[in-house]
This record gives sequence, C-alpha cells and structure tokens, in this order.
Amino acid sequence: MLSFTVLAAAATLAQEPAQEVYVETQDLGGGVYGLITNRAGNVGISVGEDGVFMIDTQFAPIAPFLDRAQRAVSGDQPVELVLNTHLHGDHMMGNAWFAERGATIMAHESVRPALINPVTANLTGATPDPLSGDYLPVINLSGGETLTLNGQTVRLHHEPDAHTAGDIWVHFVEADVIHAGDLLFSGWFPYIDLDNGGTVNGYIAAMQSIVDEAGPETQVIAGHGPMSTEADLEASIAMLTEARARVASLVQEGHSYSEVLAAEPLADFHDEWNWQFITTERMIWTLYRDVTGEIPQED
Repeated sequence: MLSFTVLAAAATLAQEPAQEVYVETQDLGGGVYGLITNRAGNVGISVGEDGVFMIDTQFAPIAPFLDRAQRAVSGDQPVELVLNTHLHGDHMMGNAWFAERGATIMAHESVRPALINPVTANLTGATPDPLSGDYLPVINLSGGETLTLNGQTVRLHHEPDAHTAGDIWVHFVEADVIHAGDLLFSGWFPYIDLDNGGTVNGYIAAMQSIVDEAGPETQVIAGHGPMSTEADLEASIAMLTEARARVASLVQEGHSYSEVLAAEPLADFHDEWNWQFITTERMIWTLYRDVTGEIPQED
C-alpha cells in the first residue's frame, strides 16, 4: 500500500483554532484510495475512466485540501459523484465545494429531509443549522443499489437504526475495499446518535453485516480511526456487545444512572477505547439511554 501526504494550513475548521491540516493518500489498489485526515472522518475515492467518485466530504474548510489530494492521483480531474455516508457535518459539509464544481451529491433518502429540518443532539447539546442548496444531496438512495464504475462493482448497503437512521457503507468488490462510514470508529468507543435514529443493537448489527461481507484480506476505511480489517470490526462488536450487556444488567437490578456510573462497568475498556469525544462516561451515558429510553440525569 503506497501513501503520501499533503500538508496545508487551515484558518478555521468547525470553529476550532487554526492548525496544520494533513491529508494522507493511501493507494488501496484498483483505483481506490483512502484520504485520511487529522481533522474529521476518513474519505474514500475511486478514480478511473468513469471519473472521480468520492465518499464523504468532511467539513467545508477541509474540502479544498481533499480536492487537492484527489487531483494529485486523478490527473487533475474534478469530482463527479459524491456519496454522503450519513447526515453528520464532518462527513458532508464539504458538499458545496464539490457541487459548485459540478459534482452530483447522493445519500440515503432520509438524509436530505434531516438536513433541511435538523434535530437537537442531546449528547452534545448542539443544534445544527438547516441546510439548503449545494449542501443537500440531490439523489436519494435506498441503500440496495449496485454501481459499476471505474472497473469496480460498487455495492451500497443501508443499515437502519445504527449510527443514525441513514447510514450507507460501500463495498468495492474487485478491489476488496470497504468504506464503513461511521459504522466503524476503529479502536474507539463509537458515537451512536440516538437523536437521529441510531441504536446500540442496530450499530452492532451493522458492524456484523460488514463482517459478513468482508474477508481476512479486506481493507476497511473506518469512518474515524486508522485503516482497519475484519478483525478490527470483530473487536468493536465484542466490546460494544459486552458493554451494553453490563449496563443493561445494572439497569435490570434497579440502579439509577448515577449508580451505574459509580459502578464503573466499562473500567477495563477505558485505556483502550476511551477518546476525546466519546469518553468512557459518555459511552455509559449512551448505553444507559439506549437501554432505558430515558435521557440520563445524575442524582
């Protein structure tokens, strides 16, 4: 696997201070590349005689750097087709950059209405602004489609009630590459957006669906985290299944949210899986809410 890195300075990314941005381009074979950045989710592209197909566009300020990176391997071609794996801004706020340059944007049929009329996410307390125009997908997918482009059979799979209600993951069959979207936070506790249709059991089932189609040599582009394998998915499935079972057991015993937190049911997962956004405490919050259907409140 060959890779190279594009470095650039970005002034503002999602209202964060200026810092250097990198895009590492990884050649996965068959005209498929991973564009791995240090600021948001991972992007996939397919390059060939049919043009450039991009999976996810990250935040708006990162889009020019993604475009520069893909043009370096596509012979300076513009992106013609974009798939948003789901509705979150770190995967689709770059849409306008590419749409203004001729790209067609597509996503699961639930994504466009959710972007026009967004809901508040209780985990972060952030209410996204309604979007319009070039930010919006114009092709609505059911998630059972198969594309043929750039010499690849490209299977699109919809997973309901997983990370969100509208997640699509992508399998480039001949290249044996999967883009998992945010159905894989590789080596990290996952963000499961319960306010936008996500569920823990649905997330586990989605990862299992990817495992069922993958093989030991399949290269998996995680939504967040490093390039991954079938074994990384299986490790995430095992962790999340056990984590949910532990919290569910405490709930069934009648413990309040504060008591569940105090019991530290995920203590042995902390060193390996905890990270800046989904900390161990936030993972317990998500699991408790998923099990009980209630917004967790400390006593």
